[in-house]
This record gives sequence, C-alpha cells and structure tokens, in this order.
Amino acid sequence: MAERTTDREGGATAPEGGASVVHSRAADRPAGTDLSIAVVEAVAEAKGVAPTEMEETLYDAVDPDALDRLFTDRETGELAGRVVFELDAHEVTVQSNGDILVRQTGPR
Repeated sequence: MAERTTDREGGATAPEGGASVVHSRAADRPAGTDLSIAVVEAVAEAKGVAPTEMEETLYDAVDPDALDRLFTDRETGELAGRVVFELDAHEVTVQSNGDILVRQTGPR
C-alpha cells in the first residue's frame, strides 16, 4: 500500500477524496509489478479515483513500455536517476529504485 502524505507546504490541503502527495515505495509493491502499473495506481490514489476512472492515460504522458524498461536492473543498484513527467494535473517522479512520488500540480 502506498504511503499517503498531505502537502502542507504553503498551507495546501488534500483535495477531497484524494491526497496531495502519494509516495509509492517499490519495496511495498508485489515483486514484478510493472512501473507503468504502479504509476497509474499511484496517480489514481492521489486523485481519489479508480485507475480505470482517470481522465488521461499514462500513454498521454509517456510510453508505458519505455518506462517499464528504463530501470529494469534497479535491483542491482547500479543505475541512478529519475524520470519526471506530468499526468492528469499531477507531477510524477519515478526514481531508479522504483519509488514513485505523485504531487498534485493543478485542479482536480
């Protein structure tokens, strides 16, 4: 399960039905979960909706297959880096270790 935190910086509050910030740790997900699936689930959680109810698809922002392949050897710890993109009024940061951070950037 993803860790949910509310972005309190600047007095922001969580939108009704969702969190302003969602942190999905790779260690908390079942082994073998594709990054693309984990990203969709984290953004849906931040929006407070089911993944199938999202207005935009992951493919609108990034190629899901490329995202899945980008950090395929993350278990070895040899890769370092991150990918940042926007999806459905949220900034998504995917770390090389598989952790995902989702922050709301616009209105729901």
